[in-house]
Amino acid sequence: MNSHTLRAGALPLQLRGVAALTERHLRSLLRNWKVAFTWFAIEPWVALMAIAIGIGKLVGNVAESVSYAEFVAPGIVIGTAMFHALGDAAWAAYDRVNQGVYETQLTAPITVAELVAAELTYAVIKALISTLTVGGLAIALGWIPLPALPGLLLVSVGVGLLFGGIGQLFAATAPSFQALTLVFTLLATPLYFFSGTFFPIALLPEWLQPVAWAAPLTPLVQAGRALALGELSANHFWGALYVAALIVIFYGIAVRAMTRRLLK
Repeated sequence: MNSHTLRAGALPLQLRGVAALTERHLRSLLRNWKVAFTWFAIEPWVALMAIAIGIGKLVGNVAESVSYAEFVAPGIVIGTAMFHALGDAAWAAYDRVNQGVYETQLTAPITVAELVAAELTYAVIKALISTLTVGGLAIALGWIPLPALPGLLLVSVGVGLLFGGIGQLFAATAPSFQALTLVFTLLATPLYFFSGTFFPIALLPEWLQPVAWAAPLTPLVQAGRALALGELSANHFWGALYVAALIVIFYGIAVRAMTRRLLK
């Protein structure tokens, strides 16, 4: 692959190339829809039921009129969307790098920026499917009100764009498939548990609270919960701006990192 083609990744993006690559990912997903269903529904449904019902009986109400199930359900919906967005953008993308799939795609009039944009688009789609399946169960159980669903889907778009970019960065820089497990052990799992998903951040030690508030998943979980509980405020607007800035930053870094990786 010649370096001129790889470096031709500046904006504006050609939407035709992004759409074609995204369609390729969707066709692959549809071919494996039975397996995908277990990822999107069965596994997270079990987790949602176990945590919301089992632990909820021990915890009781988090606030005067908010049960633990109502508190935790939006966080689980958004956290699960993160895992889906991050997983494919990191693990499957790393496999595509090693098998030369990206290099083959770049022989077409497609830039690295468009390739990464397609991965982020697919991450958004997976985050949306995850939110519909997990959020649908929470709505059916009465833990999230139906009118909150459009807002949760909008938050999931942010989840897909942000963690799709983070996943692409890891796919471009991981030295081995085994090293890629650090995406989940050192990033996704701590974020899932310490971004306010299962308990208020105020319960953390004081020295850890600023770290938790700065974590990329935190404003997304907080926005999802605020939408479900009808508690949106100006703070969530600033959180949205923070997420938007992170999306732009990680997208740019991912494009540069993937360009260097493919030049090797």
